[in-house]
Amino acid sequence: MIILILLAAALLLVVLPYWLTHQVAPSCFDKRQNQGEQGADCGGPCSIVCKGSAKDIRVVWVKVFPIRAGAYDVVAYIENPNYGIGAPRIPYTAKLFDAEGNVIAEKNGETFANPSERFAIFAGNLLTGEKIPASGSMEISRDFSWVTTAAQKKVFPVSDKVLVGTDKIPKLSALLMSEEPEIIRNVEVTVVIYDSKGIPIAVSATMVEKLDAKGKENLFFTWPSPLSYAAETEACEAPVDVVLALDRSGSMASDGANPPQPLTEAKQAAIGFVGRLTRDDQAAFVSFATAASRPIDQPLSDDMSRVERAINRTAIGTDGLQYTNIGDAIRRSVDELSTLRRHAAARPVIVLLTDGIPTRPEGPNNKANKDYPATYSRQAANEAKGKGIGLYTIGLGDEVNSGFLSQLATGPEYYYKAASGAELGEIYQQIASAICKKLPSVIEIIPRVSATTLPTP
Repeated sequence: MIILILLAAALLLVVLPYWLTHQVAPSCFDKRQNQGEQGADCGGPCSIVCKGSAKDIRVVWVKVFPIRAGAYDVVAYIENPNYGIGAPRIPYTAKLFDAEGNVIAEKNGETFANPSERFAIFAGNLLTGEKIPASGSMEISRDFSWVTTAAQKKVFPVSDKVLVGTDKIPKLSALLMSEEPEIIRNVEVTVVIYDSKGIPIAVSATMVEKLDAKGKENLFFTWPSPLSYAAETEACEAPVDVVLALDRSGSMASDGANPPQPLTEAKQAAIGFVGRLTRDDQAAFVSFATAASRPIDQPLSDDMSRVERAINRTAIGTDGLQYTNIGDAIRRSVDELSTLRRHAAARPVIVLLTDGIPTRPEGPNNKANKDYPATYSRQAANEAKGKGIGLYTIGLGDEVNSGFLSQLATGPEYYYKAASGAELGEIYQQIASAICKKLPSVIEIIPRVSATTLPTP
């Protein structure tokens, strides 16, 4: 008996230390259900969520956007319905199908999902050659891991959304801000534009590589084609205060003297433009030759009949040769848009028509300086644009410098070229539609960074 006790004690002294030394503590990586998990290495104390315990990713909508011949973007709007559960890595496959259901293009990628997040997956530039897709899909792989997390999703406020050129070359600018105390890297930003019926009409994406602590970053998105959308038609997206500036230099009678052409056609087109404005808008009129009218022909008014009468009264001066002073016309227009007559809620706009190049004013130090009138015009245009005034320019006839007038305008899409006075009515109508068009109802900008990571041993 004593021998058995001694033997047991010896074994205890040898085996127990060895067992204690070599014992492996339960973990979330031992492929065993041994510490209150719901399954092997998942649930309970483990951050990995067991298969079937999380709700599936929901695809809200999928849409195909043509970007050019044979190239398409496939975009899916996604919802993660799980509170406190995210996925650091979600594989997906975007596909395009022909009318028979055959796959004609596909693209693989990966994204992530933060808890309770709605976001867009953007698969860009799928190439189909000469084949035209009839439909598209976004297939979300089921081979990924859900992870519980207590990390708060980072919030990035977005302000100053400005969308222009919707009927030509759409451009969207916005300001992305960070409220985080540290530098944030690789911020994925997607923009979705919806029409008034809630239909997505345009999507784009970019990556902000570095966002400083408490910093700001300007965002820019462009699209190659006009946006097609259903808009509210009751009123413009904002009232407009517009100054029409019309060239009455001598060349505006070069196509005929009685009545003077193209001046008469230009006046008729300008009157038609005024007639398309709404009751919430105001218009003013300034004519120019060697100098702009002083005082201007008609200050800002919501009485469009007064503006039309001022346009009708415009005539080419008879007091000597009439030159072209574009810069003075812009400055007088800016002055009028700076008066108390301007409505604070209205968008300020100048629409300037000329049939020539600037030949006045003369240089204050060198009257022989032929470049000074153009320089003066550029300075005036830059001042107008610096004040947030939209500047449209119309070049009439063959004597205009289209490149110069395009530079004066807010952007190239704000410049219009008319070969003759007969085209001016259509051009003024296009400008009226551009400045008075109802914008898409919703511009959703989604900045995001991953708030979840896969656990490691």
